[in-house]
Formats: sequence, structure tokens, C-alpha cells
Amino acid sequence: MNNKFKVSLYIRVSTDKQAKEGDSLEEQEAELKKFCEYRGFQIHNIYIERGKSAGTTNRPEYQKMLKDIENSEINAIVIKKLDRLSRSILDFEQLLLKLNEKKVEFIAIKENFDTTTAIGKALVRLVMVFAQLEREQTSERVTDIMAYRASQGLFNGGIPNYGYTNANKELIPYPKEKQIVELIFDQFLTTKSTTQTAKILNGTGSRYRTGKPWGKFQVQRILQNPIYKGMTFWKEKLYQGIHQPIISEKRFEEVQRIFKERNHIRSNSKTNALLQRLLFCGYCESIMTPTYGINKQKVKYYYYQCTNTKTKKKCKRKYIPFQEIETKIIELLLSLSSQAHFTKIENSVLKHNQSQDQQIQKNQTEITSLETKIQTTKSKKDRYLDSLILGNFKASEREKINTRIEEMELEEKQTKALLYKQQFKLNQHQQEKINLTALKQTLVEFKADHETLSHEQTREYLIKNIEKIICFLDKLAIKLKAVPWLIEFDTK
Repeated sequence: MNNKFKVSLYIRVSTDKQAKEGDSLEEQEAELKKFCEYRGFQIHNIYIERGKSAGTTNRPEYQKMLKDIENSEINAIVIKKLDRLSRSILDFEQLLLKLNEKKVEFIAIKENFDTTTAIGKALVRLVMVFAQLEREQTSERVTDIMAYRASQGLFNGGIPNYGYTNANKELIPYPKEKQIVELIFDQFLTTKSTTQTAKILNGTGSRYRTGKPWGKFQVQRILQNPIYKGMTFWKEKLYQGIHQPIISEKRFEEVQRIFKERNHIRSNSKTNALLQRLLFCGYCESIMTPTYGINKQKVKYYYYQCTNTKTKKKCKRKYIPFQEIETKIIELLLSLSSQAHFTKIENSVLKHNQSQDQQIQKNQTEITSLETKIQTTKSKKDRYLDSLILGNFKASEREKINTRIEEMELEEKQTKALLYKQQFKLNQHQQEKINLTALKQTLVEFKADHETLSHEQTREYLIKNIEKIICFLDKLAIKLKAVPWLIEFDTK
């Protein structure tokens, strides 16, 4: 080779880390120029790629270099290391084909590869095979680690879901957004409408993270995301998370049930149904939807129909007239405030509250135990850290100590997760205690005011206070939102 042997230098760095580790653009350029001076090469072009990955050939300077090759303007490409040029066997093979076609050589000074020889070409391909194998194994290890972290309930990074923030690689509730998430679930359980829930949020002046008003699809995504009941999601699998849930599992499942029921609902605003979305068949558990027929006199008559009968399935309770069931439900609601009925409700409420108090006591005991365990684990970890700092250990001994510290950190996180759950259960049991005075006041006020309420006001009362009404042939059952059991009435 002589002074007329023209070469192009290709220099690339993808991260600041590489620059700090002695592989900067300036360092590469100086070393390549020194090599060319020693070999007597004439430098035709220097292509410098800043902040570009070698995982793709879609790089501006790389493409310019390919034009030099295509136009046969150079005799060789000179790089510092193979990975500066490419990290893909397929891409590198295509480049080699192009180099062979145009009779352009390839030199990597660190690996001492020179494609002017057959052994040089073979060695280059061999090194690329092992380089790709290492990357794939690294990728597999990262995937395995991420899967393990998810199985342990840990956060795998990324932008935290609305309602949470990331602190020390852990999800923790973000107070301001947490309140909005709770409001979303509260309002949806009341209105059973994502559109109405979004309107209520926007009416309070609340805005999504982007600063834009809430939409029904954003609301629905939050309502159906299991992260809010304490779960994590990785590769289409759900795991129990260690983060603090914002919504109880019971409330979350109630919301999912509403979405499931809505798939069967075909609303008909012309019917003006008082019990729409509230009435269920007692035999097949399907919702009973309002509809109408037309008699011989061309007059419409309205009734609730079991949705199972619409799909040609058999059911004992096929339909029931509007007036018959709506009148009966109003009568039963009025009877709940009578002394005889309310005494039974009162006794059940007292038993329920007593059971909740017992659970609260258990939760408080468990919380105290977990707090002690966390403190004990933390003290042990601190002692290990102190010994690591002050002791004179061999490398293998230090590795064992570090492993034990990591195990204790994971144990501490898992114990904290159990503590969060116990605190959440404590709060849940406290919330599930029934306010007997408020319940009685609600029933008495309806009895006093029902005759003056409009049809729409009556429906608002029913939606606010009733979760569902179950209709059998010989009995009715009403599930009030204030109590966690059915109140049954014999209708024979």
C-alpha cells in the first residue's frame, strides 16, 4: 500500500458513558489518524456519528460512507472496533458483500482485523457471531430479571400509572392524583357512566396529566386497570404487587361487574323506566331491560324483559310489567322505615359492625407485628452494612455479605407490602362499618318526601341508594348500597 491508498474513517459514540470510559469521538479520531499516518494511508473522509446506536444502519454518516463505497472513491474503511460499525450480523454481512463487490477493504485496529486476507474475513464473521450471542444472552437475562421482579410484585420502571409516582424504584400513591382515582371509582359506582364521571371530574376543575380535560376513555382505562387494587402486570400476566392499593378489591370488582352488565344493556330512553339498570332476574342473574310491545289497539305497553329470553334461552321470569314491579318496589322501600322492618335491619347492622370491630382489632395487632419485623430487619441490615464498611473481608466474603443485604432489602420491601395491605384492610373495615343513624334517616326521608318527588327525582334516589333488585316469581330481594346483604320480601 502507498500514499495513494485512500481510506475513510468511521467514528461513532452512542452514549455519554462511552465517552467517560475512554471511547470518546476525539479519542477514536486521534487513534485512527495515528494508525493511518503509520501505515501511510491517505484519509479521504472522516465520518463522525454522534449519539447513534449501531443496532440499525439508519445513521446519516454511515449512509454517507456507503456512498463512498458505492462510488468506489476509497480503498478501505478504517474503524477502531467492530462494534463502532455494526451490532447486527445481518447488517454486517450486507456491508461485507458491498465491500467485496466494490473491492473495498475493511480494517478494525483494536481487533487487528484486515479483510485483505481470507482468514481476516473469517475471523471478522466469527467475532460478530459471538458479539451477537452475548447481546442476546444479555437481553434474555434482562427479560428474566424483569419477569422475576414482576413475580415479586416490584415495579419494572416506565411512567407510573395515574395515581402513583416512582420513588426509589417503588410505586407509591401520589396524594393529589390518588384522590382523583378514588373520586373516579366513587362517581362511576353511583352513575354507572364513564361519560357522566368525566363530566363530574371536569366540572370540579380536574385535568389529566397532559392538562387536557378528562374523556370517557381515560376514565374507563383507570376503572379497568388492576394496578389500583394492588396488582402488577408483566408480559400479559398479573402478579400481586407490593405497592399500596388505592381501591379495595371489592370496589374494583363491583366496577368490573357494572362493565360486564353494560354489555347486555340496550337502553331505550322512550320507556322512561324507573328501574333501568337496577332490575335483575333471580333465576339466571341476567339484567332485565326495559322494552315495549304494541297491542291490537295499537297502544304501547311497557315491561322489563330478561335478557336471556332475547337470545332464545329459557328462563322462568321472562318479563314483568312496568307498573306492577315499580309500584311494588316503592311500597317495599317505604315499608323499610317501619318499626318492624327497621328493627331487623338494626340488629343485622349491629352484628355487622361488631364483626368489623373484631377484624379491625386483628388488623391493628398484625400491623404492630409487621412494623416490629420491619424495624428488626432494618437493624440487621444496618449491622451488615457497618461490618462491610469497617471489616477487612475477602472479595468472596464481601460478595456474600452484599447478597445477604440484598435479600434483607427484598424481605423489607415484601414486609412493607404486607403492612400496606393490613393498613388498607384496616381502613376498609373502618369504612365498611355502617352508619345506622344515616341509614335510618335516608329511609325515613324517602317515606316523608316520596309523594312530592318527580319521576326523575325518584329514579335519582333509587340509583343513589340501591345497588340491585332481584326479581323471582315468589319473592323480591333489594340490595341497598348502605348494607352488604340482600333484604328479601315474600311476594306470594
